[in-house]
Amino acid sequence: MTNLNALMLGLIQGLTEFIPISSSGHLVIFQHLFGLDDCKQYIVFDIVLHIGTLVSVLFFYWKDVLGLIKSFFGFLTDLVKGKKVNFKDDGLRVLVSVIIGTIPLVVAVLIKSKVENLFSSLLFVGCALLVTGGILFLTDKINKMEYTIENMPYKNAFIVGLFQLFAILPGISRSGSTIFGGVATGLKRESAVKFSLLLSILAILGAAAASIPELFSETAPSATLFQYISGAVVAAVSGIFAIKFLVKMLSKGKFKFFAIYSWVVGVVIILISIGVR
Repeated sequence: MTNLNALMLGLIQGLTEFIPISSSGHLVIFQHLFGLDDCKQYIVFDIVLHIGTLVSVLFFYWKDVLGLIKSFFGFLTDLVKGKKVNFKDDGLRVLVSVIIGTIPLVVAVLIKSKVENLFSSLLFVGCALLVTGGILFLTDKINKMEYTIENMPYKNAFIVGLFQLFAILPGISRSGSTIFGGVATGLKRESAVKFSLLLSILAILGAAAASIPELFSETAPSATLFQYISGAVVAAVSGIFAIKFLVKMLSKGKFKFFAIYSWVVGVVIILISIGVR
C-alpha cells in the first residue's frame, strides 16, 4: 500500500460510510483497483478508517453522546443508591434503544470469519450493491414518521438492529439499511438518521475491539503508522461533509439517486467480475 492509496481509501471510507452506498463495498472495489487484492490483509486498516468516521459522528452529535454517557452513569448511581430507575426519562430511553439496537451484532462475532471471506469477492459486492439500491429506493416511498428516538418502541430499535446486522455484508450499506429500518418502523426521517449514526458508535467500537487480536497476528496488515493516521484523518474530515449531505438528501426524499448509483455500480462490478473469470 502506498501513502496515496491510504489517503484515497480514507476519502472513500469517509464519504461512503454515511452516504448510503456501502463503504465496505467501495473499499473492496478500490482495494482491487489499487492492486491490494488480498482484502482480508487490510481488514484492520479498514477498521482504523471506520474509527476515523467515528470522529465525524462524535463531531455532529457530541451533545447526544454526552447525554447518553450521563444517562448511563445516572442509571448506575440510582442502582447503587437503591433508587427507582425512571425508564421514562428521555435520555435513558435513547440509551436503552441504542443498546437494544446493537444486540443483534453479537451474531456478527460468531460469523466474523465467514463474512471476511466475502471481502475478496467482487461478484458478491456487485450483487449486494443491487440489494442496497433496492433498500434505498424503498426508503423514499415510506412516510410513516410517527416516532422520535425518545418515544420509539424498544422492539422497533431491535428491528433496526437486525438491519444493521444485515449490513455487515460487503456491499450492503449500513447507514442505508439502518435508516430504512428506522423509517420503515415509523421513525421520523431526522430521527432515523440520528439513530443510525448513534448505532454506528457502538458498532465501530465493537468491530475495532474484535480486530485487536489481528494486530498481533502474522496476518496483520502491512500499513505504516503514517498510513493509519492519514487515512483516519481524511476519513474523519470527509465524513463530516458526508453527514451534512446525507441529512439534506434524506429530508428532500432523494435517496433514489443513491439507489440508481448503487444499481449502476453493482451491474458494472458484476460484469467486470464475470469478465475476469
